[in-house]
Amino acid sequence: MRACLKNALRQLMFIAALMAALSFARAAESESLKTNGMPLGTAGTLEVLTPPDWILVQTNLGMVNFGPIFELHAPRDTTTIRIYTSWDGFKGTSVKPTEAEMSTIVSNIVATQYLPVAKEKTFDLEKLKGPNVSGVFARITDSKWTLLETNTYPNIATGMFRSGNIWGNFDLLTNDKDGPQFKTGLKVLESLRRKP
Repeated sequence: MRACLKNALRQLMFIAALMAALSFARAAESESLKTNGMPLGTAGTLEVLTPPDWILVQTNLGMVNFGPIFELHAPRDTTTIRIYTSWDGFKGTSVKPTEAEMSTIVSNIVATQYLPVAKEKTFDLEKLKGPNVSGVFARITDSKWTLLETNTYPNIATGMFRSGNIWGNFDLLTNDKDGPQFKTGLKVLESLRRKP
């Protein structure tokens, strides 16, 4: 009985997510995108384009080794993107990660933090490429995820980006691994740019 209820709940969540994604895709085609600015003081401003009904919030999560941390939320939190910002010369350091260094960092993070709880036993690094941003990321499915937990996502794409002198980490959290939610979130990330 419990297994039937779980399967029914999963099917309902899948149908709701699919309907939301389809309506979002139609709305995105007919609506213009909104520019969101993430001010970083003397380092500049990181901008990102989102559908007009997404919201941007700053939330530092009490992490002292990062610059400002921002979250982008789709309606009903069907997709959430967390961006941990940094920049060349941050806190007096000389850290300026190249794409090769970002690949190593992301690989190490995925192998140590995500792979132990992932359905996948291996992962591929993928390129993040937009007109003004580059980076790498990997996609993982949480094997311990359950439909009964709120504010959790079964899929995460975690990676690093660089746009001009601004760089950082990101987490793209979705209910689908390669469906409309992921693709919309990836398009948002590909629009990152340092404001000229």
